[in-house]
Amino acid sequence: MKKSNKLSFNFIITIILSIITLIVMFAIYWVITTSLKDNSDFRKNFFGVPSVWMFKNYISVFENFVLDVTRDGVILQVSLFPDIIVNSLLYTVGGSFVFTLTPCFVAYAVAKFDCKFSKFLYFIVIVTMALPIIGNQPAMIDLLYSLGLYDNILGVWLQKFNFLGMYFLVFYASYKSLPKDYSEAAYIDGASEWRVLLQIMFPLVKSIFLTIFVLHFIELWNDYSVPVLYLPSHPTIAYGVWRMSNSVVTGMNTAPMKMTACAIMVIPTIIIFLVFRERLMKNLSLGGLKE
Repeated sequence: MKKSNKLSFNFIITIILSIITLIVMFAIYWVITTSLKDNSDFRKNFFGVPSVWMFKNYISVFENFVLDVTRDGVILQVSLFPDIIVNSLLYTVGGSFVFTLTPCFVAYAVAKFDCKFSKFLYFIVIVTMALPIIGNQPAMIDLLYSLGLYDNILGVWLQKFNFLGMYFLVFYASYKSLPKDYSEAAYIDGASEWRVLLQIMFPLVKSIFLTIFVLHFIELWNDYSVPVLYLPSHPTIAYGVWRMSNSVVTGMNTAPMKMTACAIMVIPTIIIFLVFRERLMKNLSLGGLKE
């Protein structure tokens, strides 16, 4: 009976996952085919294959993907596509690294040292996850202005310099699951705490670190709200796609051109997944201790 229930459960899960996969694949198909149509073909042939493959849509987006930075109606500067890509990489790569490294190190300290302060930090993480913090944007902007870091990439990185959230618990559980034999053997050889962390413990959780870094990369690459609020003079590609979705420029406000911009935007995340797919998909395992 139990085996029958298990088979039924697996069958239902398989059906659900298959439906989700088909929906996602159809969405990808629709974005790609739409990006390769002209506007008239899109209106007549909403879901079908393009009558004429408009590969020049991608060239048009590259040439016209220009963002002007204005203040009080005055154009201060114009950001071209290469500048936008640089801004996106600085914001995404730097922010993801800081956002991943901070909980990694703090979680190690909390898991390693059993003291009241460690328990207090753990309690703070749980409380902030249970009680969402809202309405703090004006205070954050005022703080960055006071520090001279508003509209500065360093100010945005500083915002990511926190250990709160679910990924702290992931690192904490990972460090707790590691046998003490690793660190104790290093201490006997005279290793310092920093050396144990950087050369012994961190390599053991590097797969987790990489996975969380990639998740943050995808999240920040698609984020346009933070650049709009805190980096008005350094627009990113996500902000550009958002601007294009509200564009009134003739030829750039059509559905095919918007889908072309979205397709270009998703390319880096696909490359990241293809490069690190083996590390992301394989089971995490630890080894090295002799019984």
